[in-house]
Amino acid sequence: MANTAALYDETRRTISDLVRALPEDRLHGSVPATPEWSIRDIVCHLAGDVASVLEGDFPREFFQSFGDADTVVTLNKWTGRHIEDRREHSLEEVLSEWEDNSKRVTPMMSADIEWPEGVPVFTDRVLLTDVTVHLHDIYGALGRKDDRDAPGIRIANAGYITTIGWRLGGTGLPPVLFVSGDSERVAGEGEPAATVRADRFEMFRALSGRRNPNQIRAFDWEGDPEPYITYFYPYGIREEALEE
Repeated sequence: MANTAALYDETRRTISDLVRALPEDRLHGSVPATPEWSIRDIVCHLAGDVASVLEGDFPREFFQSFGDADTVVTLNKWTGRHIEDRREHSLEEVLSEWEDNSKRVTPMMSADIEWPEGVPVFTDRVLLTDVTVHLHDIYGALGRKDDRDAPGIRIANAGYITTIGWRLGGTGLPPVLFVSGDSERVAGEGEPAATVRADRFEMFRALSGRRNPNQIRAFDWEGDPEPYITYFYPYGIREEALEE
């Protein structure tokens, strides 16, 4: 089993070192993957993630209705508070808060300490997925192509595909098979009606909503992609293409 706590902390340190070295204009510049956020905003959100978990403030309804428009609004308000609450803090204060709170959360990720009441046991993978997605948002903003086969990407893909399976259940849609690198995973129960193939990193960015529908259609599909396109968007449809 992957050590999600160690992977999370390694990624946190990578982001912290990366942003400390940035000039102010890059730190406050827009991020193509999340155009309403700057790199600094991303760091505030990530610090807010662990602070919220420690407080037992976790958007459980989002995972119960993953990708639903109303729950996306709820999630956006939750993440927005992370940024607003730290608007007046210096970058170093935000990074220090993130580090201090991570020291309290990583033992929970390792199952050495129980999660606060109301925080699901799979939160270790949620936190690792989120920090991995946002690391690559930052890399993309800086024109970098680092760490594209990191273990966190494989874990993120597995989690996203599992949630697509949850969402397909009860819709009447048959399963879909995802193939990336040496990995094959079926979303849903039964015989797949479609197969989609893509490079592992591209699949990861698509599953995290960082590719638009036409980019997803351009993957290697067997079967009709149209019924499945919307399920690639846990955080809302992306209209603009994103090349990284």
